[in-house]
Amino acid sequence: MDRPDRPIVDWLQGRASLGAASGWTTEEIRLVADLAYWLAEQGRYQEAITIFEGLAALAPATAYFQSALGALWLRNGQPERALPYLEATLAADPQDFTALINRGEAHLLLGDLDGARRDLEAVLDLSEKLPQTPLLQMCITRARALLHTALAKDLVKK
Repeated sequence: MDRPDRPIVDWLQGRASLGAASGWTTEEIRLVADLAYWLAEQGRYQEAITIFEGLAALAPATAYFQSALGALWLRNGQPERALPYLEATLAADPQDFTALINRGEAHLLLGDLDGARRDLEAVLDLSEKLPQTPLLQMCITRARALLHTALAKDLVKK
C-alpha cells in the first residue's frame, strides 16, 4: 500500500526530485522557467535568479536551470557566483558551448587567463564540428572576442 508521504520519502532518499515529490508537472515547471527567462530578457536579473534557483531546487538534474543561473550571475557582475552553476552545467554536458563561453568569461573576469583561454579555445574547436547556424556564429564571435581579450591581458601581464 502506497502511503501519502511516499513521494517525500522518495525525495529524502534521493529517488525523486523535489519537484516530483511535491507534485509539480513538467508543464508547470516550463511555464515558470518561461517567466524567469522573460524577466532575464527584461534585465530583471535578480528576480530571474530567484526563480531559477527555485527551479534548480525542484529539478536539480535540469542543466538548463544551472546554465541560466551561471549566465545570470555573470550578467549581474558576480562571476565568482556564476562559476559553480557553470561547472554543474558542464558536468552534465562537457560540450555545452554556451556554458563554456560563459565559464571562459567568468575566468577572464576573475583573472584566470589560462582557464579563460582553455574554455574559449574549446568552444572554437567544438564549433568546427557543429552545423553552422546564426546562433553558433554569434557564439563563435563572442568566444573569439573574449579569447582576444584574454590573450591581450596575458601579454600585458607578462
